[in-house]
Amino acid sequence: MNGKTSYLALLAVGGLILSLSGVAVAFSSMGTSAMGFYRMLLGGLGLAGFALWRGLRWRMTRQALLYACLAGAALALDLYWWHKSIRMVGPGLGAILTNCQSFFLAGLAWAVFRERITVVYFVALVLAATGILMVSGAGLPVAADPDSASEHWLGVALGLASAAAYALCVVFIKKGQTPPHATHPAVNMAVLCAAAAPCLLAAAWLEGESLAIAGAADFGTLLLYGLLVQGVAWLMVSTAVPHVKASLAGLILLAEPIGTYAIDVLFFTARPTPMALAGMALTLAAIYAGSTYGGAPSGGAPARRMAKAQGSGH
Repeated sequence: MNGKTSYLALLAVGGLILSLSGVAVAFSSMGTSAMGFYRMLLGGLGLAGFALWRGLRWRMTRQALLYACLAGAALALDLYWWHKSIRMVGPGLGAILTNCQSFFLAGLAWAVFRERITVVYFVALVLAATGILMVSGAGLPVAADPDSASEHWLGVALGLASAAAYALCVVFIKKGQTPPHATHPAVNMAVLCAAAAPCLLAAAWLEGESLAIAGAADFGTLLLYGLLVQGVAWLMVSTAVPHVKASLAGLILLAEPIGTYAIDVLFFTARPTPMALAGMALTLAAIYAGSTYGGAPSGGAPARRMAKAQGSGH
């Protein structure tokens, strides 16, 4: 692709496609671990087919292979917790919670790569946490239904846990993609999917989830989730991000949680209150400000290599 406009369009379309992730999980009648397995299987096959079609080089160093497998295991944990969170709190809030991965990534970046964390980033972290409490608290069931309330907060906790696992996945990808170990993003992501798929398959087996595809609706959802979201969207984003400013990329990719939350309100059970809407706006603004102006990993050359390796979002 040539031209800044083409990369911006590619990034915008990829971010919008990623917003379908939570909808796919909420719509499907399959078990959450089984869905994750099919996502990795179909996405990995799609990426592998793309790499073979393009004649990309598959040779990887041992270090790159190790980190790709560790990243796959972390992503499997991310999806396992995230899927369960979506079933408990809905795709809108689930998308917002998992997008807090940038704040967990800041702590890991300081611990692993010794990146500087600024006051601006710390303030953004506090504001984002406040916004999350506003959104989740606004949707909390009344005390007369304590079982539902308990499930709601468990879903919030699982959503935040998925964000932490996703941040760990990005760290492993960054370490594995550091020259001279770097490989093409499609190849690296195909290996990552191959490592994540058995983990989710094991989780499905342990939880007694069936891998049978009930009908055309579930089959279509799996194709959407695996080929389109896992394969096409991540490849589009990872191709475009290195060619645009990090601040602009972060702004465009915020279309993912916004799009998912809008779909949740329009087509699912979400009934946002003014507090929930204000909390969502505060969280998204804090994520954007922290990742753009706070010295977070989304800026600079290391982040561009991370974005090239994987992209953003689910």
